[in-house]
Amino acid sequence: MMLGGCAGGMEPMSMIGLGQRDEVKEVTGPCGERYSADIGLRMDMIRQQMEDGRSRSALAHLDESGFDYAEAALMRGDALRDVGRRDQSDAVYETLAGGCLAADAFHGMARNAVARGDREQALVLMRQARDARPTDAEIRNDLGYLLMLEGKPKPAREELLTALELGGTGRRAASNLVMLMMQEGRVVEAERLARRYDLDDELVARLRRLATDERAREHG
Repeated sequence: MMLGGCAGGMEPMSMIGLGQRDEVKEVTGPCGERYSADIGLRMDMIRQQMEDGRSRSALAHLDESGFDYAEAALMRGDALRDVGRRDQSDAVYETLAGGCLAADAFHGMARNAVARGDREQALVLMRQARDARPTDAEIRNDLGYLLMLEGKPKPAREELLTALELGGTGRRAASNLVMLMMQEGRVVEAERLARRYDLDDELVARLRRLATDERAREHG
């Protein structure tokens, strides 16, 4: 339930200029690319379309732009994944797996593997994503969730606790950790953690049902 979210830990572009918005001449992408301010604005527009759930529109604009930047390729991979074109998405991610956005590429491929029902491959790829960027809270959370699904509570707990300490995915990582604790029968601790992270009662009840269902599958 917690493998959602937007793509990776890609940092937003930083503005390079004289300090005034109308004097900005360049922006710098996550791999150190230098763009004109106009290109930066177009990239931001495409990213916003994806955040708004308009991935097909984002793909159309990427096609029109012809941008040959790693950041644009990552957005294309993410957009293709969003619309279910997973093989094409993986092909794009593979071109990024050896560069500065490797963590995002492995993360995207792992999420495609999850969607295909291939948890074993998803775990391999998610570990590669973690190793490429150990401080990414979203990746640590998603890896923890996969480990939990695979019945590996100890490493799952470690990943989820790390995600919580890194920040950025507090409620999702807390929700996953609550469910893990409930699976282990540590209900009082789970409810205490839920209160600490202000998880609402309806969500806690749903996590309790999910934990119960998972235990039933394990023993049935």
